[in-house]
Amino acid sequence: MSDVPRTPLTERLLDLAVEYRSGASVVRATGEIDLCTAPRLAETLAGQLGPVVLDLTRVAFLSAAGVQAMLDVRELRVVAPRCSQVARVLDLTGLTAILPRYETVPEALSS
Repeated sequence: MSDVPRTPLTERLLDLAVEYRSGASVVRATGEIDLCTAPRLAETLAGQLGPVVLDLTRVAFLSAAGVQAMLDVRELRVVAPRCSQVARVLDLTGLTAILPRYETVPEALSS
């Protein structure tokens, strides 16, 4: 475990839920991923085995700290609808050249 501070504020800003489907961990994020909440995301992603699908469909804000948290994960598939602000950040940072981006969780699971 890391010494990531968990405060009521950071818990409210980002909710993370993990479920296992089709041999992969599906991590659903809801809220904001920024400097304060990115360590929790990184910790959650690092704790998963095998392929990881990160569902960012319900993320309203993604900072560079959130992008960095994704870079350390092997076999990561990112779900972010094309017209979302999150997809725009992923495209602008060049992350989509490294990690595949999908429109839906079922699409990511079937790849």
